[in-house]
Amino acid sequence: MYNKNDKEILEYLVSCYPEEGCGIILNKKGKLKFIPCKNEAEDPFNYFKIPAEEYIKASMLGDIHAIVHSHPDDEEGLSEKDIATSNFLGITYIAYSVPGFTKFVNVPNREAKPLLGRDYNFGTNDCWSLVRDYYKATLDTVLPSINFEDDWWLKGLNYFDDLYNSFGFIEVEELKTHDVIIFSVLSKVPNHCGVYLGDGIFMHHAENRLSCRESLYSGWNKNITRYMRCKKFI
Repeated sequence: MYNKNDKEILEYLVSCYPEEGCGIILNKKGKLKFIPCKNEAEDPFNYFKIPAEEYIKASMLGDIHAIVHSHPDDEEGLSEKDIATSNFLGITYIAYSVPGFTKFVNVPNREAKPLLGRDYNFGTNDCWSLVRDYYKATLDTVLPSINFEDDWWLKGLNYFDDLYNSFGFIEVEELKTHDVIIFSVLSKVPNHCGVYLGDGIFMHHAENRLSCRESLYSGWNKNITRYMRCKKFI
């Protein structure tokens, strides 16, 4: 069974046949978008090479989620080179056989769960768990977990007060890298959070989207209630 992105990708790869087609799956604001790319390999019938300028341009629009290419008349799956490159770069590689339309995927081995591109799952993969994992991976700092009730913000519960009371954070006026940003999204109480990465970019995990980086000033700034800084880094 193929989803919308698969169908869009397959249509493009078929249009490239009998040469290998290639492209990038981008995580843009928590949603996946396929960007077709030119194949500039010297032998495009057996290899693919995405132009550096196209890769850089795509990376400026969002986070690289996966690299896609086709294997014309080949049902053997990803090559050893594909798998080695995927693991070296830490980027998922996807190949589709054309015209067989079999999908092959290599997800690189990671000791820790990646911060970007996570599926949303309340209580395990949500906004606060992303903040906790960021602090552990980036700052070697362990933040406590929060046992959120279902629909807690609709009940007027304010769990983020714990950042003040027991988690070792203070409110600040100006943002710095690693600060936690608290939001109220269609709620009377704070119900979302993210981590500031600098240069107007923050990382967060919104409900029913993939975790991602995006501009704080793409509309999210209108929902900010406060900036929080861990006392450990003052």
